[in-house]
Amino acid sequence: MDFGNGPPQPDSPGPDREAPAPTAVPSPRVEGPLASGRPLRPVALALLTLLLIGLCLYLAVPFRDALAWAFALAIIAWPLHVWIGRRVQYRSLAAALSTLAVLVLILGPGLFVAYELAQEATSAAERVKAESAEGVVRDSMEKTPGLRKVVEWADRVGVDLDRSARQIVSGYTQDASSLVQGTTSAVLQAAVALFILYHLFRDRFDLTRSVRTLLPLTRDETDQVFAQAADAVRANLYANVLTSVVAAAGGGVMFWLTGLPSPVLWAVVMFFLSLLPVLSSALVWVPATAYLALSGQWPQAVALGAWGAVNSIVVDNLMYVWLAGHRMKLHQVPSLIAIMGGLYWFGVSGMILGPAILAATVAVLGVWHHRMAVTPAAGPAVAEPERWTANGPGPAPDEPSRVQV
Repeated sequence: MDFGNGPPQPDSPGPDREAPAPTAVPSPRVEGPLASGRPLRPVALALLTLLLIGLCLYLAVPFRDALAWAFALAIIAWPLHVWIGRRVQYRSLAAALSTLAVLVLILGPGLFVAYELAQEATSAAERVKAESAEGVVRDSMEKTPGLRKVVEWADRVGVDLDRSARQIVSGYTQDASSLVQGTTSAVLQAAVALFILYHLFRDRFDLTRSVRTLLPLTRDETDQVFAQAADAVRANLYANVLTSVVAAAGGGVMFWLTGLPSPVLWAVVMFFLSLLPVLSSALVWVPATAYLALSGQWPQAVALGAWGAVNSIVVDNLMYVWLAGHRMKLHQVPSLIAIMGGLYWFGVSGMILGPAILAATVAVLGVWHHRMAVTPAAGPAVAEPERWTANGPGPAPDEPSRVQV
């Protein structure tokens, strides 16, 4: 407290007085080559901002899959997080529990099926390698009526079918090593996605508020863009899951009808593979068709191959695009372009990014249309007609004006 000994010194401000203002920023006249052309300074700042934003996007490109799937999982699992948040007091703990629930309910079965599929593929490769070494491949083809001419042609031109089979298996082994490296990358992407998902659960409102401040849109317009992008993500995941169920059910039935082993297990495998458009259920039914053909079961092979072709064309493409476009309330042509273009440019994450970009674009175009349209309340000519009262033209004294300003 000050007892009349004068104001406090500049280096020790009093409790009720503010500290002195910091030193003013130097005048632009002494700040470098742009000083002589002050109008260029905003342009330089804009270019610098674009450069830095581009560098940030470049840094995020290696993790685009993790970002896309983290946002998709956050949108889909948000009701679950809200349910957990109502029962858990601490925000961080609720976000951690929600992330763990997503890991167990979604990623856990997928990793299990991927492991089982890798084990089956490895054992099948070993069996094929052993059979090819013993000349079983040529004998099997010779016993198959439709392939006898192929064996005769190979004998005439001097092609060793068993050695060719071994080369194919060796190439498969090399591809398997690449698959292991890809699996390592997938594990890293999954870890980053879970980390991002946790923070999306915990800090969703803070992040949304920060993005709103950067967009040149009103709050209602921003909510509209966000809502349409989220609806696009939900629509594509809904279509993806439904078409995967159809493909898995059909594949299981075909495996049972053709006498192939473990139809239920392979139906589950086809379901999870169908969730990833880059892989699809063809990784299961194509080798199974080849196995039936080499075994001489041509009717079963033709039936399974025909089903696989129809499934790939009708279910994986036409039905998928129709379901996604219907839920996004968009025509099938732009929906197809967005989905296929997203898969082409972004890989698996394009299934999320392509439709989300299209939906956000449609929402922004809707904002422009709404702003530029002439609404009935836009000018005084369309305001409510004036009424004659005792005080002259205007609204009645006992009711407020309805003219929107």
